[in-house]
Amino acid sequence: MTFLDDVARALVAAGRSVRLDPDLSTIDVSSASVEKVLAVVRPTARAVTFYVVHPHAVPADRLAAVSELVVRATADLLDASLELDLATGSVAARFGVVLGEHEPGSEDLAELLRAALETVERAGSRYVTVIHDVVSGTLDARTGAVAARTAPLQELSDEIDAR
Repeated sequence: MTFLDDVARALVAAGRSVRLDPDLSTIDVSSASVEKVLAVVRPTARAVTFYVVHPHAVPADRLAAVSELVVRATADLLDASLELDLATGSVAARFGVVLGEHEPGSEDLAELLRAALETVERAGSRYVTVIHDVVSGTLDARTGAVAARTAPLQELSDEIDAR
């Protein structure tokens, strides 16, 4: 049994559907809240990095604005981070789990990976609309970062007001 298999089993135990690519050491992970989650498994490091990839590449003429958004967003995020591949225009939320020599039991691994997935999914879903708006030019990077940072507070306030 490989580390890739252990990770896949843990993700299934955490309630996810998975599709493995053993040649690339990746796993496509089902998600109810974002379009796509990719797990990149590094067996030697015993690490898993989850990516929520934005559905559209950033055009070259909008790279500077989205770069600013990514820097501002990553400064605001406490756990996950956003990244922009300048060569491809791909934007993704990223969160990694490094186990190293630690060998958690199967239930603990499932819970750890579930928590990591939820973290990266929250970050990805929080920024998907903001990224789109900055790419389209309807929102500047600073305003978009502030909107994404304060969105959870606004949602909580709206929920309290609705009661």
